[in-house]
Amino acid sequence: MRSEKVFLFEYATCARSKLPPSIAVEGIGMFRTLYEGFALARPQVYRTTFGIENPISFYDAENYTKLFEEYLDKADFALAIAPESGFELYRLTKKIESSSCENLGCSSKSVRIATDKFLTYKKLKGINIPKTEIFDGKTRLEFPLIAKPRDGAGCEGIFFVESEKELEKIPRENYILQEYAEGQPCSASLLIGDEINLLSLQTQEIENFKYVGAEIPVEIENTGNILRAVEKIKLHGFVGVDFIAGGEIKIIEINPRPTTPIIALNRVFDFNVAELILKNYYREKLPKFEPKRKIYMKKIKGNKGYASFGGYSIVLEESVSSTRFEGTKA
Repeated sequence: MRSEKVFLFEYATCARSKLPPSIAVEGIGMFRTLYEGFALARPQVYRTTFGIENPISFYDAENYTKLFEEYLDKADFALAIAPESGFELYRLTKKIESSSCENLGCSSKSVRIATDKFLTYKKLKGINIPKTEIFDGKTRLEFPLIAKPRDGAGCEGIFFVESEKELEKIPRENYILQEYAEGQPCSASLLIGDEINLLSLQTQEIENFKYVGAEIPVEIENTGNILRAVEKIKLHGFVGVDFIAGGEIKIIEINPRPTTPIIALNRVFDFNVAELILKNYYREKLPKFEPKRKIYMKKIKGNKGYASFGGYSIVLEESVSSTRFEGTKA
């Protein structure tokens, strides 16, 4: 492999004070997976923290943008992981594009579309996606509904709305309404370059609209809607797609960046996902993605696991069970 320098930026590891610990621990887990992977694939990796077992930020939450720009000047490649909320990922991606670094992630144009859930809905018309509208105090949609921030990340700020009266609890600014879709919440992990490579499908285990883990991988028939969705937004690199399984797949959101299931993929497939991201950039032949084992990734309260922070841990457990969801249409 070549010896270029990679700058890996993960928002949670440098601005943890701005995130709930239950969310920050996911970012720290993603950072560990990719940092260790890039370190194996490349001799020089610039990172946003030090201390892999217990990452400690050397950034102050107020000045990481300046340091971000300084490290772009030192590296050949950059990969930014940040929330879409407040257009943070879009802003950082624009900085990568204006530097001399090669961007290993999605373009700012595709990040801008995927960040805005209403723009995503309009872009994906013709694909099975729940009806969506900008919230203005009332609705033309059928109850029950999901209310969420227009540029939100994860499960933050989500409300389940069953009646006209419950609309009163929804903020009037920057929110959308989406018709509730019955079925099992799932996500897809993809690596996109000249080809769209579907790496893995997994459940999203949700409790009270909080992400608590995933079963990786699961079998789901007829994934054509997922492939059509990422084609329409012209994504690149490692991305995630949230959807509902059971019958025809319903697309919920597009995540134009690495997502939490990446933490388990090396164990599931016995590959180095960071190295695959680099191979994808260089248009090198990728291996067949054949799962070697099933992993349950759980977010628990405690301080022992693959990644820990603020009283929460990500734990990876091997399982022999198998889950399959039947589909009805492509």
